[in-house]
Amino acid sequence: MFDPHRFTVSGSFNSRGSSFMERYQRRVAPVRHKLYLQRLKRAASLVDQRPPLVNTKAQGGFDVLQKDARIFLERTNENVRLLLNLTRIKRTGGTIDSMQPPHFASRSAHPQMLHRMDAVQHENLILGRRLMRILGRKQATGQQPKRPSLASSVRCPSVMTNRSGLAESEVFSKYEGWDLRLPADNYELMRLLRPKIVLHFGLMDGRPLGQVVVQLYTEAAPLVVLQFVRTCLSQRSHEFAVRRIFPHLWLEAYLLGSCKKSSRDAPSLRDPMEFDTRVVNHGRHGYIFSCAKEFCVHGFPGGAINFSISFKPLPVAIGQRVGFGRVIRGDKVIEAMEAHGTKNGKMSRPLVITHCDLL
Repeated sequence: MFDPHRFTVSGSFNSRGSSFMERYQRRVAPVRHKLYLQRLKRAASLVDQRPPLVNTKAQGGFDVLQKDARIFLERTNENVRLLLNLTRIKRTGGTIDSMQPPHFASRSAHPQMLHRMDAVQHENLILGRRLMRILGRKQATGQQPKRPSLASSVRCPSVMTNRSGLAESEVFSKYEGWDLRLPADNYELMRLLRPKIVLHFGLMDGRPLGQVVVQLYTEAAPLVVLQFVRTCLSQRSHEFAVRRIFPHLWLEAYLLGSCKKSSRDAPSLRDPMEFDTRVVNHGRHGYIFSCAKEFCVHGFPGGAINFSISFKPLPVAIGQRVGFGRVIRGDKVIEAMEAHGTKNGKMSRPLVITHCDLL
């Protein structure tokens, strides 16, 4: 049996092994140190330590300078416009529409000739009435003839005096080729050319403002007047809509639902239509129903009639808008509606037309 205690180990073996390890450590240590230094050189930090990039254009404030220059120019232009408005107000004394536009000189003499013919026809009608009155006095023996009133002929210098004058006027001469059955009675003819409609205005909460009676002029815009008469005759007040109110100027409204076309051959409001801007004088009267001349020339977009009610005489609208109606009763109601408007046209309280009818 083997006994390890029988063999003794001398101390020289242990000393020899320790010296070998020391020599090995001294030989390997420089190599490890070099490897450590190389790893340190190749080491990269996970944190970006580069200096931030600075925008020289933003740092120098070039964008701010350009913006400041633009603001300065806009402010200068606004100040110039303000000074021009102040000088205009000082020159006119604060009145509105005092600067009349220059008179439009027509290249053709046809409009002036037509105007002169209307004036001569009016004078001839008055002269004929006087001659008929003289002949009636000579033929009468014991009865005093009744003196006719000339107020209607003076107020309406066009054709609304008698049946013969109506037949010879240009209002009916342009419809000679059409198969039209015109009434023989002067009263029925007046109802045909001068229909009257009633519009009842009120607030959205149900409070009424009053009724307005409007005299329409058929020869100014026949299709527009016909649509107003149809709507009021069927009492479709929901088709009227008041959109904007500009104080001291006018009230804008729409007649919706007028884009329905009854037949293929019937004229449409979307197409160019007949109109006459000389029927109603915008510079003499206020509370006039009118529409833009451009709509009559090219047609109403969508077939909805865009019309306005003026609060005062507007000389600048002469030749630019077609007046087809005039308020003959209820101007106080229009004045009350003017108080519900603002300078940008937005209404402080919504207005509606609660009822409409034809007289």
